[in-house]
Amino acid sequence: MLTSVLFAGDPLLESIAQDQDRISRTRHRTDPAVRKVQVALLDWDPQCLPLFGADGDYGDETAGAVARFKREVLGVPPPEVIDDVGPLTVRKLDEMRTRSEQPPPVPPPAPSAAPEDWLLTDSEMGPFRAPAFTLDNVVLYFVDAEGYYDTLASRLDGLRGGDQVLFAGWRFSPEQMLRPAVAGSAGILDRLRGLHAQGVVVRALLYGSHFSTLPVRRPRVPTLPSKDNFDFRTGLVDAGAQAVLDARVPEFGSHHQKCAVVQGAAEGPAAFVGGIDVCLDRWDNAAHVDPPVRQREPDFLGQKISLPGWHDVQCAVFGPAVGQIWQALAQRWNDPTRPSRVDDTPAPIAPSEAPGPSPLSGTQAVQVLRTLTCNGIYSFLPGGEFTVTAAYRKAVRRARHYVYVEDQYLWPSPLVDDLRDAATRGVQVVLVTARDFDAPGLADTHKALRAEALQRIASVAPANVHCFHLEQAATALQIYVHAKLMIVDDLYVAAGSANLNFRSHTTDSELHLGVFDTDLTDGTMGGAPHRVGVSVRALRTQIWGEHLNEDPSLHEDALVGLGRMPPAGGRTGHLVGFPVPAQVPAVDWRETLRELLRSVQHMEHWQLLAPVVLGPLAPAVQLVPGLDLGTVADLIPDPEGFLRRLLNPRTVC
Repeated sequence: MLTSVLFAGDPLLESIAQDQDRISRTRHRTDPAVRKVQVALLDWDPQCLPLFGADGDYGDETAGAVARFKREVLGVPPPEVIDDVGPLTVRKLDEMRTRSEQPPPVPPPAPSAAPEDWLLTDSEMGPFRAPAFTLDNVVLYFVDAEGYYDTLASRLDGLRGGDQVLFAGWRFSPEQMLRPAVAGSAGILDRLRGLHAQGVVVRALLYGSHFSTLPVRRPRVPTLPSKDNFDFRTGLVDAGAQAVLDARVPEFGSHHQKCAVVQGAAEGPAAFVGGIDVCLDRWDNAAHVDPPVRQREPDFLGQKISLPGWHDVQCAVFGPAVGQIWQALAQRWNDPTRPSRVDDTPAPIAPSEAPGPSPLSGTQAVQVLRTLTCNGIYSFLPGGEFTVTAAYRKAVRRARHYVYVEDQYLWPSPLVDDLRDAATRGVQVVLVTARDFDAPGLADTHKALRAEALQRIASVAPANVHCFHLEQAATALQIYVHAKLMIVDDLYVAAGSANLNFRSHTTDSELHLGVFDTDLTDGTMGGAPHRVGVSVRALRTQIWGEHLNEDPSLHEDALVGLGRMPPAGGRTGHLVGFPVPAQVPAVDWRETLRELLRSVQHMEHWQLLAPVVLGPLAPAVQLVPGLDLGTVADLIPDPEGFLRRLLNPRTVC
């Protein structure tokens, strides 16, 4: 009888352990037992299979790992190693797995009410910022874009000649209104052009994708910022304001920061950091009923791309942290490297333009965090910065009760194993993610990558991992989760632009905040006394009340609130529970790449775009007008590897 949680009860493995059967590459290649053997092998040697290699297929890589296990652990002489999984292998892996599932108890860190126990310290932050975090800030959280857009509009309306605004974004849609429900409200481009005419200093850093720096303007592609950003940049420059398309990114990388710093003499400086770009489809509110005033994405190649609901989070910051946020953007602006083929290096921002003191003072300790990739991409920081990853890891490893994550992707990332370890020691890991991917033709790819991450997170303590997505209560249409948020033990918040995937943690430029509220009050966690941050608990209860469509006060105790959430297959309010997938969904990687390339062919000057999309893998094919670009996919030797690098690039320093 097998004793490990992983192996026990599996009919094939139990039969093999009794020497009544074997896993072979012909008879049992995709049996569910294969993935369990792969997981156990990864416990023995994490390098014996590719990262997230427990895909349930007994192919060459798995057969090689089994053979090495037989030689190195079982002591089978090399000439006697055969290509199967037999009783000795299963019993030994079960024995090793049983030991790993019962590690000696490791006491969690003692509860702490000190910000330095949650935020990176000066030594952990290193040379990137000094001090590592600032005190006495006010942080307001906007759940969904309506409140953020309205507050941003009020701040912009208060600016006068000589004041300043500095934007950075992945995408700006020129016509997107900040107050779409107000008749005659101006789009963001016209609003900023008007401010410039009044003497306000307007600067904008826009992600200059390869598409936006080529003479390609049509059609508008919803999942790419190209046409919008070029039109937004051109509209500002033509009016005399300052805007650049910034294409200083690594292969398959992007500028993903979403931030505004508004410096008004009358109201003082403020910064806005989070996951919300000022562009089409983002405006929404807690009801998620898709009101007619919401500006929607156009259809793309006959497909409806706009999503009926959009859940997101943005922070407003007042206090000394604003200066550090401004500095993070000013460094990019002042990088002497030419930003793109469209724009020359802009005139630098002088240090004297830094934000002054804020008239507001609060209780939040705020840490400014970034991902900036390495390998010399940024001349001001050639080795890069990875404080987003470091901060997430510190907070997850300190968790004692729960980790709550909202994330657009939840793909393989550096945080996956930390979340698994948290669940293993009894922490409740609550994950809210997008049901379907927003890019046309990539839904299966998204679900496969997400399944890989979720399986690993839940591989040891599945009962402590809870997965959800959001739907409109009346229609079951998806409410797209775009937030990049983590809350831990009602004491710590991480919010910003960085998703949980390799892209955001190693490749793209990201801007994130870590927040600890020093205003602590007595609360409970699972009925036991627990000190909580006032604003942290308020944010969590607001979000849980919105998702479940019930009074937020029902969720003041997080573990009690967790019990009100629906089980897998159930729905309460907008919140829909789903199980960790038992298997990674199959993806026809070549067909996916084929359709992706065919969508490129519908764009203007597609012959210029195709080599950019394919990068160094561009085959020597003459891109003539009559060519079916989809057929180029047949020439790519490893379509899965290519798409993984395109969607979730992992930059290694």
